[in-house]
Parts: sequence; structure tokens; C-alpha cells
Amino acid sequence: MDQYLETAVKKGAKMVLAAVLIMAFLLAGCATGRSAYAFLPSDVTHIPLDDSIIMDINDLGLNTLRLINEDDTEGRNMIISPVSLSTALSILNNGAAGTTRDEINGLINTRGVTQDGCNGKYRDLISSFYNRKDVTILPANSLWVNKEYRVKESFIELARAWYDAEVFSLNVKSPSAVNQVNKWISDKTKDFITNPVSGIDPDTIMLIVNTLYFKGAWIDEFNKECTEKEDFTLGTGETVQADMMNGQFRVPYYNAGDFKAAKLHYEGGVSMLLLRPEGDVNELVESLSADMLLDINDRLKPFKTNLKVPKLSYGFRDEMSGYLKKLGMVDAFSGSADFSGMVEDTEARVNRVLHECRIELDEEGTIAAAATVIEKTGVSAMTEPEEIMDFYLDKPFVFAIMDNQTGAVFFLGKVENPAQ
Repeated sequence: MDQYLETAVKKGAKMVLAAVLIMAFLLAGCATGRSAYAFLPSDVTHIPLDDSIIMDINDLGLNTLRLINEDDTEGRNMIISPVSLSTALSILNNGAAGTTRDEINGLINTRGVTQDGCNGKYRDLISSFYNRKDVTILPANSLWVNKEYRVKESFIELARAWYDAEVFSLNVKSPSAVNQVNKWISDKTKDFITNPVSGIDPDTIMLIVNTLYFKGAWIDEFNKECTEKEDFTLGTGETVQADMMNGQFRVPYYNAGDFKAAKLHYEGGVSMLLLRPEGDVNELVESLSADMLLDINDRLKPFKTNLKVPKLSYGFRDEMSGYLKKLGMVDAFSGSADFSGMVEDTEARVNRVLHECRIELDEEGTIAAAATVIEKTGVSAMTEPEEIMDFYLDKPFVFAIMDNQTGAVFFLGKVENPAQ
């Protein structure tokens, strides 16, 4: 994935994000089978915000962002997808055993939910995304199996039945192999991400590919005529000019003293949590956890708020193996990895975990024609305070695109320089 992703932002996009996560396995071994098992969606539309699997998804994302941030020396804008990363690892976990599985569970299933229980929770999560109205949430999973090797039918059945994964036989040595994978990714992200894969190692037996595409419209749109070039102060103290959207809306707001929080809503039960630190943004990134996000959400109260939010357009990519190892998932990348649930009579290990995301944020949106769940519980149920708050994102900040119906964090990022 050396070639940087290209984007094609469709006319009328309000808030569009997409993530691609690709895991490559290097193995030695023997033609792929196929399964008749099909995904049976559940009728779940809501998951408790403090569900253990959801909390693990969010903690994995926050911990990964913290490690990426610690290694950063360039002041980069960052964005990752906790849902995408966790989903791919959960699919992988179905093929793991022994210490390898224990270490993966240490990231995505810390409270010992059974394997079927964990798979079921991801099926519920995927089903809830499929069941939405007024917002586009498109998760997709696929297995790309080297046609010269055999993967256990039971592993393929689990990927299909629980994660709605498509399974393809791939000639990795063919010049068209890269184009096949890239076309699938492009189709699933509606051409928002194109050509992310530049080559496939000929020793690779399988690619696990997860994509997540989100497109949402603001419930309260920003007036384009109010967008102006304004100062944004970088962490270095230098000032740059950014396209700043301006508006006054009643939004959930919380002043914690060392940071301020505000939440902007999209149609369809999704929101963007914005965190503006009073001090160093890196200290805020270091302190964040899934429990803290829940606490912030509980403390938000609706205030009429003067908002300044910079327009965003940037991408981010990284190789996640090193961060996953630091978080305790070591065995899967070593010669002692146990993927006996995936292949027989062969050694297998994870080679790379590649992750790419992109965000486009602008003023566009549509006033909601009907109240969403968050409006009913977070806005209209409370009396509007008379005090007007100021929430200006004129310095480095953190954001989380969150699902109000499950609590899962779709996308998580840090903005150092919106003009970058």
C-alpha cells in the first residue's frame, strides 16, 4: 500500500469518511474451498453504550491513536477507524488459537465474551448499520485467498455467516490481482478510495480486507457565506489561515476546565464529538479512554453555542503492526503464531496490517425533517439555557465520529493543521 489513496468526492457530499484496512498473511501450505453459509442479519438497531465489545472497539482505537501520536514527529493530521480495525481483528481471531487468540482477545474482547458471543456482537453491529435511514454507513469485509492454497472451510463459514464477508479466489501472481482487490475497495467505498494497493507479495496466502464508508448530512448546516479565512494557531505557536465555518446552534456542550467538548449531529443517529484542549492537544490524546468518552457524553448539556469549525480534507495511512505489538498482540506476527483454526499442517503468521482513512468535512447538510434519537434525548428534552457559549476550534483538537445507537467510534482523529 505504498501508493497513496486518491479520492473522488461526489457532488453533494456533506460529511464523507472511508477506511480501508488490509491484513496480509504469509503462510506455507496447499486450493481454496468455498462455503454455502450466508450472513443472517439480526434485527438489532441499538446496543448499550457501555457494552463490553463496544468499549473494547473504542479503547483499541484510542490506544492506537495514542501510540501513533507518540511516534509522530511531523505534526501530522491523523485519522483512524476503530470499527474497521477491530472488525478485521475479530475476523482474524476466528482462525487463531492458544496464546495467539489470547493476545488478540486482549485487544478486542477483554472481558472474556465467548467466541460466538463476540461474533454475534459484530453481526449485531453490522446489522444495525444496514438498518439505518437518513445516513449512509457501509461496512464491508472480504477474504482474498491465494488459489494455490487451502483455507479451512470452517474459517470461511464463520467470516461469511457472522461478518457478511465475500470470499474470492485470487491468483496473486497475476498482473490483474492488484486491480481486482482495488476495484472491490473502490466499489465498496463508492469511489472515495481508489487504488490503495500497489502490490501483493507472491508469498501471501490471504488478504483480509475491511472497508467502512460513511456519508452524513448535518442536521444544522453551516452557511457557506459565513465561512471565512481565519487564524488557526498550531502547536508550535505558528499561525496559519484556515477555512473556518461559522454558525450558532443549540448543541450539547461541556466545559471540563482543561478541555471543552461539543457534539454536532448528523441525520440518522450519528454525531461528531469535538474536543478542544486548553493546553497541549497531545496531553488530551494521552488521557482519552472509552470510559472518558462515556463520561463526557453524560455531562454534555444543550447550550446555544457560537461555533467555529475548520473545513477538513485530508488522508492518513500507517502500518499498524508495530502499534498492535506494543498493545500486546505479539504472537500473531511471529513464527510461533497459531492459526490452526484457519489452516492445517502449515505455519502461518500475520505479515502486515495496513490502514488508510480519509475525511472530507464541509458546510453542507440538511435540516432534519423528523427528530432523531439524539434529538429526543439530548436536545428537545431539556430547556435551553440563556447563556451563550463560545466553542472555537482555532487550535489543534481531537474529534470522534460516533454512532449514537451503539456507541461505537467510526472514525477518530487529531487535527494539527487544517490547512495542511
